[in-house]
Amino acid sequence: MRFLYPQMLWGLLALLIPIIIHLFNFRRHKLVYFSNTAVLRSIQQENAKTRKLKYLVTLLLRCLFIAALVLAFAFPYRPEKQLNVNAENALVGIYIDNSMSMKGQSQRTTLIEDARQSARDLVHKLNPSNRYLLMTNSFEIQNEYPMNQEEMLDQLDRMNPDGSPVLMGEVIDRFEMLCKQHGFANSTLFVYSDFQSNTFDLSAAKADTALQVVMVPMLPEFKTNLYIDSVWLASPIVQSGLTNELMVRVVNQGDKEVKGMPINFTMNNVMAASTTVDLEKNGTAEVEMQFVVEDSGEQRCSASLTDHPITFDDSYHFVLSVKPSLSVIELGNQPSSCAMLFDDEQFHYSLMEPSHFDLTTIAQAQLLIVNESAVMNETLQQTLLNAVSEGASLVVFPSMDDPKNNRYLYNKLGLTLMEVDTNATSVEDLALQHAFFNDMILDLPQHPDFPKVKRHVRLKTNGLATSLLTLQNSDPMLMMTSVGKGQAFVMATALDPKWSDLADNALFVPMMVKMAFMGGKMDKLAYTIGQDKILVLSDISQEGDRQYLFANSDRSFELMPASEVRNGKVYLYLNDNLPSAGFYDLLINDTLNRVTAWNESRVESKMDFVDSEEANKAFGKAGFDVAAVLDTSDFATADLVEAMAHQSTQWKLFALIALLALIGEIAVLRFWK
Repeated sequence: MRFLYPQMLWGLLALLIPIIIHLFNFRRHKLVYFSNTAVLRSIQQENAKTRKLKYLVTLLLRCLFIAALVLAFAFPYRPEKQLNVNAENALVGIYIDNSMSMKGQSQRTTLIEDARQSARDLVHKLNPSNRYLLMTNSFEIQNEYPMNQEEMLDQLDRMNPDGSPVLMGEVIDRFEMLCKQHGFANSTLFVYSDFQSNTFDLSAAKADTALQVVMVPMLPEFKTNLYIDSVWLASPIVQSGLTNELMVRVVNQGDKEVKGMPINFTMNNVMAASTTVDLEKNGTAEVEMQFVVEDSGEQRCSASLTDHPITFDDSYHFVLSVKPSLSVIELGNQPSSCAMLFDDEQFHYSLMEPSHFDLTTIAQAQLLIVNESAVMNETLQQTLLNAVSEGASLVVFPSMDDPKNNRYLYNKLGLTLMEVDTNATSVEDLALQHAFFNDMILDLPQHPDFPKVKRHVRLKTNGLATSLLTLQNSDPMLMMTSVGKGQAFVMATALDPKWSDLADNALFVPMMVKMAFMGGKMDKLAYTIGQDKILVLSDISQEGDRQYLFANSDRSFELMPASEVRNGKVYLYLNDNLPSAGFYDLLINDTLNRVTAWNESRVESKMDFVDSEEANKAFGKAGFDVAAVLDTSDFATADLVEAMAHQSTQWKLFALIALLALIGEIAVLRFWK
């Protein structure tokens, strides 16, 4: 045991005071005259022994009170918790959590600025010969080498305050790796963090006995937050002049109810729609806003609210890609009735022979039609399935030459081709309760004119496909099945008049148009900084050399990602995080290819923190040596020895002993007769 203020031990000389008083009282004699003392001699002797014992107990209690009080003021602490910051071959690491939640309000400024200033005070007070590492969520290479005091202070000033959330275990594991890489036998890591529950995970770290951890919890002044969690569209197709609906999910991370919070939707910095929302405490609400896009192309959009002091999640940026027309590709040796149907400015129709198919063109299509004249190899059939899995719609009509052609495609869709039924029949039932028909047919007439069928292929399903049209003999005529992000439709009859009158029926046009609109293949609305590290582009031509570049609108930031071509797609690898949320242009050979929207992760938006006691236990359970749990002010007002000593509670024990001694003395004097 050591003492923080050993000079206070001179107070033990005060023990002489009760001893001197005690000895002085024993030398004093009081003369009492009494006529006959013989009767009282035995009683007097007995009282003298009791009185001496009482005085001795009182003396001991007084000495114990003074000694315990002096020791408490000397502030005893355990020396085994001394830090290794000044030991030989030791490294001092400072981890500052620079995620967005650290921009919350503190009692003075913000948590991130408090952590920065406290780290500066710490470096100033340590030995100038120490070596340092600065760790942040950004894992910046320029900080991860042993620095001297001056370099460390400079890097603290230059530290990027905008970082993505990172698991605590990953930070510690990286620090331990750097310690071993640079040959340091001992290390101490000061952890400045608000210890958010979502990121306080030590499973990735391996405890090292040579590592000491000093926790410096950063406590936010406010633990409430309103934020926009996500947005999505009611319809995947966005076309100019057509009404669409934007859905916005808003979250209240607070203990107070919110009424009438304005939600704004802007498109190209112009207000497109607005509404208000009421939120229960710790509740979630979804609001709906209708909008119309006037122009084609990529629209830079944002849904936003106003909330303080945490503002990084108040806006959600996204891009609406408005295509001037939908791409429809019909595969076959000759066009079918679909060619006339899609001969409209709203669609871009093209006929492609199966023997000369183009991967890039197929990948960009919204609707793929396999007509009755198409005979495809397995490669093309798998290509169609890949396109559907990415969001396209596929319509398959049976081959007139051999209905069992394209069997590979049917099998992958969970269907088995049976025999051809040549009995004349007609459609008897529509699955009106299915979402496919909910905005197509409002009401059926009493005697509807359903398609007449002369020949059809009998289809057997494995149970995954849904029948939308059913014939009178209970055979399905139109089946629908999901493949990844898209939908595949399989017709049991062909469009040729020898098979059916489907092409002339009133159902044909709305059904085919609905299939085209369902295959919107909408581009991803937005990406998340720090999470989306790989971008997959399936609509880029592979011919010639390509140079890719990410840049913001004013070109103050540029990033050249690594690229790879695999399975007809381009993979872009973002090894470095983008500096902030917003819109970034993707340029190919200095030509704008598309606009992308990026948002901060909403992991940091939840106001749920691990308190210092729970964090201390978690570190200990994971095998780490937690030397202390300090406050940021400790480094500004005291040296490390004082800060460590203040973690000890032994002074409380001596204060309690002094209090008990005082109570004991009072009891002896009051009740010992």
